[in-house]
Amino acid sequence: MPSRLLNIDALRGVAALWVFAYHLWNVFAPGYSPQGSPADHKPLADAPAGVLASYPLCAYGYTGVGLFFVLSGFCIHLPQARKHHTKGTDDLVPKPFFDRRLRRLYPAFFASLFLSLAGLIAMGYANDKPELLQPSAWLVLVLVNAFFLLALRPDGLALNGVYWTLWYEVQFYFAYPLLLKLCRRVGFGGVAAGLLVIELLFTFMPTPDVLQPFAKHFEWFFLRRYFEWFLGMWLAERVAKGLHLSRGVSLVGAVLAAAGGVACSHMPDLWAGHEILLAVASAGVVSLLASPASEPKGGSLSAGGRGVLAWCGDWSYSLYLIHMPMLHLLNSALYLLPDSVREEWGGWVYAGLAIPLVPATAWVWYRLFEKPFLPKPTGGERRDVSPMPTT
Repeated sequence: MPSRLLNIDALRGVAALWVFAYHLWNVFAPGYSPQGSPADHKPLADAPAGVLASYPLCAYGYTGVGLFFVLSGFCIHLPQARKHHTKGTDDLVPKPFFDRRLRRLYPAFFASLFLSLAGLIAMGYANDKPELLQPSAWLVLVLVNAFFLLALRPDGLALNGVYWTLWYEVQFYFAYPLLLKLCRRVGFGGVAAGLLVIELLFTFMPTPDVLQPFAKHFEWFFLRRYFEWFLGMWLAERVAKGLHLSRGVSLVGAVLAAAGGVACSHMPDLWAGHEILLAVASAGVVSLLASPASEPKGGSLSAGGRGVLAWCGDWSYSLYLIHMPMLHLLNSALYLLPDSVREEWGGWVYAGLAIPLVPATAWVWYRLFEKPFLPKPTGGERRDVSPMPTT
């Protein structure tokens, strides 16, 4: 198997572009996405024709987050699984592992804090919100996010709405050595069952009254989403051993889980479970594309569209980090236009600027703050997947 899986890199690009498109779409179709509380959803029967036409492609873009969790587990565990398969031992050394994770995660993220702050300030001026223009509040927001303290101060998410996933990723990484030992000791099946039960309890079990004061903090506990990350890890273990799921099983599993997730997202009583099903669907897609038979022959130059998407996958982490503050800056810039022009043409100007400028800025961000710090692949390892990507 090649050290770099072009299809997986392409899938990263798809996921990041999908999340970006979803947030851009929400500007023009607020309230129509199935994400969020079902009570807040606008009825599709009353939606404009443009919303209905774009709904199937854009409304479920938040699924890219679960997909990134699966991809992260897959790509982080794959080198370790290959080592275990060839040498019979894991020999995971924590210090180099965490050093790689830090260099992969932090430089581009830290730089994005200041772009996010600029976007927040711009929105404060444009929308006349003085609470966003307090320097003391800026310092708190930056520090809370820089030191991953969102569990203690959930209001810190106001700086950039996608940062919550990075908090999960940090917890995933720190728990990974223990998770790996547990899998080797009791087996992947037992761990999968345990993590699934825990996630289902977090998803469907009401918070006891005695714990209600802490409910907002439980939202940030990694076990609430670790099963999704573990799915990628389990797939990587199978791939390293050459035990690929058949294309039929992967495809049928992905389709059925996606259909179930979409159905649950429109059913208030079952809505809470839609993210688990969509993550299972994502695992089916990863399994399908990780098969050697699915890899393009001749590498990226002959891969056509997949080669382009794989290139987008290179800077998908940067796109994920900066697309929200860039959208805020562009939205604020519209207020420089005369009111009559903004009301009639503002949406077209906004989309026309965002679609080329946001990806272009993400590519520059990748070159400046991400690529120089990337660990060099060694021993046949593929490059690390970006820690992702919600809303």
